[in-house]
Amino acid sequence: MNEALIKNFWSDIDERLDFLQTNGYAKLPSLSFLELEKFADNIYEEIGNATFQELGQAHKEFLDLLQINEYLVPKLYLLAKNKFNFTGSKEDQYHIARKVEPGNSKEMFRGHFDSHLFTIVFPISIPKKEKENSNNGQLVFFPNLRKQPSNEIFNIIGKIYFKMFASENGLKRLKNRAKMKTENFEKLEPLLFLGNTFLHTNYPVDAECKKNRLTLLAHFFDPSPKYGIGSFLRMIRNR
Repeated sequence: MNEALIKNFWSDIDERLDFLQTNGYAKLPSLSFLELEKFADNIYEEIGNATFQELGQAHKEFLDLLQINEYLVPKLYLLAKNKFNFTGSKEDQYHIARKVEPGNSKEMFRGHFDSHLFTIVFPISIPKKEKENSNNGQLVFFPNLRKQPSNEIFNIIGKIYFKMFASENGLKRLKNRAKMKTENFEKLEPLLFLGNTFLHTNYPVDAECKKNRLTLLAHFFDPSPKYGIGSFLRMIRNR
């Protein structure tokens, strides 16, 4: 990969991080310059029949190619320390691949906050919508829906309270109370957001879609203690 292409990808990251702090999210440049189909094939081979897989080799190669540890992580770490009083390690990262097959009835409307301060959704393979009113797993989100939790008790209470909206009907109720946004990823632009203040979920991937929906989720810096709810949920997922 041409080093200049990678450098150009991150060339305006400071402006995007300023936008993130104000709005709760920011888009990154399009990944269309990468051979995403090749990465998708390799990740599918690793993930098999599962829906989730934590940092396989092909996933790691993707992150290394983008050089996120060189260009992005140091800036996010400074932001975490200076703005959110994060005292943990720069290596506190959690990377997972998510594959949703057409017709999967479980991976939809599962609204939640992340445990980490920052999350990036990297679109790798996004099916086309077959009809105008059909769904292809679009990300639905509510930026800055809650304040940054001051401790783990408030974090857990907030997560429990907003679980009442983790359904199709719940989503309809919530969008009448808060500003809802939808991201289709048709331009292959990754989305960076403040994970634990940003409620998000997905519409279904309709059975009529002709391919899986594959995204890579990058999580950075969990401010909760080791016994916190985020660590517990990750342990359950990886069992």
